[in-house]
Amino acid sequence: MKKISRRNVLKLAAASGALLTAGKGMVGNALAGSVELAMGGRDFNPDTGKERKAVPTVCYSCVTRDPKIAFVEDGRVVKIEGQPNSIRSLGKICAKGQAGVNQVYFPDRILYPLKRAGKRGDGKYKRISWDEALTDLAARMKKLRDDGHPEKLMYHYGRAKGSSSSLPKTVFMGTYGSKTISGHTSICEGGKWVAQELTWGNHYDNWDFDNTDYVLNFGSGVLEAHTNHIPTAQRLVKAMVERNVPCITFDVRLSYTAAKSTKWEPVRPGTDLAVLLAMNNVIMQENLYDREAFTFIRTTEDVNAPLDEKIAALKKHLISYTPEWAEKISGVSAANIKKYAREFAKAKAACIISYRGLVAHYNGTDGERAAQMLGMITGNINSPGGRCKAVAPHWKYPKGPKVKPKGKQLKITNGTLSALPNHGECQSVLKMIKDGSHGRPDIYLWYCYNPVYVNGECQENIDVLSDEKLMPFTVTSNIVYDESSRLADLILPDTSYLERWDWDGNVAPTQQTEFELRQPVVTPLGECRNFSDILCDLAKRMEMPLGFDTMEEFVKLSCEMTPTVKDLPGGGFEYLKKHGVYHDPNEKPDFYSHKKIVKDADLKKEGILFDEATGVYWNWKKSKAKDEAEAMAKGYAKMAYSYKGYVGQKIGDKVYKGFKPDKVNKTGYFELYSTILKEKGFEPFPSWKAIPEHQELTKNQLTLTTYKVPVQIHSRSTHCKWLTEMFHDNPAWINSKTAASLGIKDGDLVKLTSKIGEISIKAYVNEMIVPGSIAISYHLGRTESGRYGSGKKSIMGSDNDPDLKLKWWDTYGVHPNWLIANAPDPISGQHRWMDEVVTVSKA
Repeated sequence: MKKISRRNVLKLAAASGALLTAGKGMVGNALAGSVELAMGGRDFNPDTGKERKAVPTVCYSCVTRDPKIAFVEDGRVVKIEGQPNSIRSLGKICAKGQAGVNQVYFPDRILYPLKRAGKRGDGKYKRISWDEALTDLAARMKKLRDDGHPEKLMYHYGRAKGSSSSLPKTVFMGTYGSKTISGHTSICEGGKWVAQELTWGNHYDNWDFDNTDYVLNFGSGVLEAHTNHIPTAQRLVKAMVERNVPCITFDVRLSYTAAKSTKWEPVRPGTDLAVLLAMNNVIMQENLYDREAFTFIRTTEDVNAPLDEKIAALKKHLISYTPEWAEKISGVSAANIKKYAREFAKAKAACIISYRGLVAHYNGTDGERAAQMLGMITGNINSPGGRCKAVAPHWKYPKGPKVKPKGKQLKITNGTLSALPNHGECQSVLKMIKDGSHGRPDIYLWYCYNPVYVNGECQENIDVLSDEKLMPFTVTSNIVYDESSRLADLILPDTSYLERWDWDGNVAPTQQTEFELRQPVVTPLGECRNFSDILCDLAKRMEMPLGFDTMEEFVKLSCEMTPTVKDLPGGGFEYLKKHGVYHDPNEKPDFYSHKKIVKDADLKKEGILFDEATGVYWNWKKSKAKDEAEAMAKGYAKMAYSYKGYVGQKIGDKVYKGFKPDKVNKTGYFELYSTILKEKGFEPFPSWKAIPEHQELTKNQLTLTTYKVPVQIHSRSTHCKWLTEMFHDNPAWINSKTAASLGIKDGDLVKLTSKIGEISIKAYVNEMIVPGSIAISYHLGRTESGRYGSGKKSIMGSDNDPDLKLKWWDTYGVHPNWLIANAPDPISGQHRWMDEVVTVSKA
């Protein structure tokens, strides 16, 4: 923070005027088009004019992980900009990326290993040496392994991408022998991923806004906080401004994205599925579908059904889902439902976006399947301007010793209430440990994760983590003392992402591949060590060789092993250190991958079988089959892990690559009709399912929804002063009509009660949320996040930040998760964030 003077304001105004004067006139509809700006990559001290050292790296604030350049002066990071050579981000980053400086320098950072010195949870710790910390931890880990119970070491992670995923999960845990691993996907987008695995195979979608002509958005903050935010948001803005591409957003709340859209369609919580089913119905009944697309679509039990039969089957299923029916449920007018469906189907290229507003519901997995249906029946899947299967770099890396122990696992990561928890049910892990019937870990190790705060039922999370009988030993590696760190027996000081090595690379909107390198910009502060380096040290202490000794060595070896990277000038590692990113300029965008023909030679390789029932060619040796006889007897659909051997889908007299499966044994068709779901007791087609809790609400019962904001990072940024200065309060949004019926006025303190808990929060009465709902943002209400995020000095916090004297806010918001149950979607295990019902009254 810097004090603003009249002189500084006048200097900025003068500089801005000079910049505008230097422009070459209006080029397009955007003001930015009137100014010719040089790309970034260089920076100078504004007082001395001395050029600062530029170090390419990659962000790690959110899942987007934009490439960027950090500028260093006198050994200190002073500024961060976007990487101008990136085909993903095009040289841009968001506020969270720029505030990466605050991730390194904040007064409440953990800088030394800490050991609990009192009762768990009372906040008493003592500083210890690394040798003492790792000697103790390694001894505990080794004993479990030597006793034949490696599964009693549990690793629970939040953000884990690139090599920070592969080294801990695949190499370290695989070599150790524990498969008791849980992520965070089910509290994020698990329902979306499972729906995609049931329809087109691999999870993760991309949206080609560069070539689209029409956009429908269901529950995504694509212009503010969506996955792959900066690469996609700027392209959507450009499409809307320069080509007048319509963007229609369906959301409970007038989000920033909805406000910038062509039209905001307020929709009642949990009813997006009804709108999508009605749109699909309009397109099918009015024959606006793409007939050729049905070649690759499955809509019947018989995979060899002719086109007319497949089309008739889908029409029959959808016919009762009329726009008039959907209007009564959703509040979206039937006329508009018809209008948007027709416009989407008739557009040259159209794209559908979706996220937790659609997915984080009881019916969310079917909601995403219905969105997939809309894209596919109109020919807007894997096509220019449509929704595409994402393209990302494939890194090769050292996997550790060739001979590893057979992994053991505690059955506590998938819950017991969902049919296809392909990505776990992480919100239920602590509940499963409390129950104990499936075993409990002796060591619970978490990283880049805050289990107390990020899940629902916060009090139960605290109770379980506090109980030494349920959790004998708890360990975390972190940069900040947060709500969960307070319950750790051992705290290991992690590096920030600007102090570590990683290979990385996320989805490029261009359907091309970009390889990226994260490297230390500055020397780690205090005694901080990268979590992956800690694991390498622990492996040595346990006499468990991994084949490398540090994360830097792991990254170097990966660069030497990865085909595209290893042949770069000067070697891949040195090239990426210098340039930060690489993409092959000759690589063509990957569209229509499902239409590629499989070579005859690939169908004649050893182990390849043809499954008559599904039309799938597959390699039985990659499944769990003991021999070919078992594989043939069970068939592709019933043989465990047969999807790993998928080769192609026979359609007519040709074999196509089709929609390659992942996680489940689906065919190579785009499956709108799922035999997998049918066998699990669900409707095979996406079908309407009302939210049970929403059916009989009393006058003072409202549906609670949550959302993310553009300037905070999940649970990992409130200690960043630049971000929290911008956003540190989160009053509850409530519609003026609803508020009036409850006698609530703007600014009133209101009490919200659910079956889980109770909170008090200020009301923000407005017209920007549908009646009957109440919305509270995520991120805030921190009980431990340092002085900037919670108003509390952390253990071993310092007073060496002069900006502490300039801190002017003393409000830190309220956390909605105290109210929200850890309930899963019955299909995927997705956390049902948006289904909670609360009773509202004046406090």
